[in-house]
Amino acid sequence: MSNAYLYVFTPEKFTREQVTSFLDTQEGVEQWFYSIPNSIFIVGTIPARTLSKMLMEKFGEHRHFITIISKKARAGWMPKDHWRLLPDDNAS
Repeated sequence: MSNAYLYVFTPEKFTREQVTSFLDTQEGVEQWFYSIPNSIFIVGTIPARTLSKMLMEKFGEHRHFITIISKKARAGWMPKDHWRLLPDDNAS
């Protein structure tokens, strides 16, 4: 089952473009998009802890936060097309 995550990071040592290029090469990452500075929405089957570990192995230790996004418990203001990219159901 696919989950949607929000990855928020400090862009001191690397850029968002470097992160998205890396995500493009990772098995289990189905898609990603961004709408907010210093953050990337990631959809895939990789658990959040594994995703965090992969990103730290690639980019070194950096401040970041990864959290699952649930369609049942979310709010915000983004383009409608972005909301549609989030899976309907998320694993607990």
